[in-house]
Formats: sequence, structure tokens, C-alpha cells
Amino acid sequence: MQRSWAAHEFLETNELLRKLTADIELHAFCSNATNDPELKNILQRHIKGMDQTYHQAIQLLQNKGANMRATAGYNQHSQHHPHVGMQNPTMIPAPNTQANRLSDFTMGTIILNSHKAGSMFGMLWANECVDPDVRSLHVMSANNCQQMAYEIWQFMNNRGYYEAPMMPANQVTMMNQTYQPLAATYTANNAMHTNHLI
Repeated sequence: MQRSWAAHEFLETNELLRKLTADIELHAFCSNATNDPELKNILQRHIKGMDQTYHQAIQLLQNKGANMRATAGYNQHSQHHPHVGMQNPTMIPAPNTQANRLSDFTMGTIILNSHKAGSMFGMLWANECVDPDVRSLHVMSANNCQQMAYEIWQFMNNRGYYEAPMMPANQVTMMNQTYQPLAATYTANNAMHTNHLI
């Protein structure tokens, strides 16, 4: 039986396929361009994960009955422990307007931003889907993107390409003290409301 498609979910699934096509090609280009074996390994794993999603999306479009709710997503393999604070910052290179190849920093940044965008768009697209399998495809794709984004960020963090500044402990404490537990606020508001009614 032919699948019925809502207009939004059909168009957005086609957008997903366009993005996956471009991302797989971008990852392959970067994988061939880098001399860093760890970056090459990460990019190759991402290609495999995106290729699986690409074929699942095609199965849905061609009514081949893919059950997306039973499909496992991408699992990151990175074992880095993120560094918080400016511990080992690498000088960010000035843009090279005469570049004939991309630096690992630039490749990592492009890939990271692409996965961040994929994660955001994937959830936006999922919210427009009425079919549970199509919705699950977009949710899985968004989750895969955030996993891949975190994996490439860990690589960049480990190389000093993307440091995460540390929030001063005294400011964390001060900000945390500005929030009140719900129970205390709810009880006080409830008591005021009850007294008002009497």
C-alpha cells in the first residue's frame, strides 16, 4: 500500500536526504585531505553512520516499510575527557585567502557546524511530521548529528582547537542561589491563594 505523505514531512525528508548527500561528500573530502589519523577515523565512522541514515530515508520514501522506531542510532566512539578552562589553547590561524587545502582546524570547524545544524534542523523537521516512522527518522538523525558533533568537538578540544572557558566557581554559586525549590514557592503561593479565598 502506498504511504500517504503530509506535505511538510515529505519535503523535509527530501531536505534530509540532500543534507546527508552533501555531508557524506564533505566528510569524504575532508577524510582524504587530512593527515591526522584520528580525524580521518572519526570522519570515516561518521560517513558510515550517515550512509545508514541515508538508506533508511530512501526506504521510507520508496515505501519499503522501514520501521524507524526499532532502529539504533549512531554511537560515538571518542574516549576523550573534555578539558574545561583555557588549559592548552592553540592559536587560531588567520583566514588564508590563498589556501589550496583546508587545515584540520578548518575541517573540524566545518564538520562541527554542519552536525550542529543537522541536529537543530532534524528536531525542527521531526516536529512537522505526522507519520511515526518518518518522525522517528528525523529524531534519530538529529540525535546522530548531536552525537557526531560532540565527537568532533572532543577531537577539537583535545587538540586545543576549541577550548571551553570555565565559569568562575563563585559566580556559579551565586547563580545557583538565585533559584528557589518549587515546593517552597508553591506552598507559599498556595497559602496566599487560600487566604485570599477566605
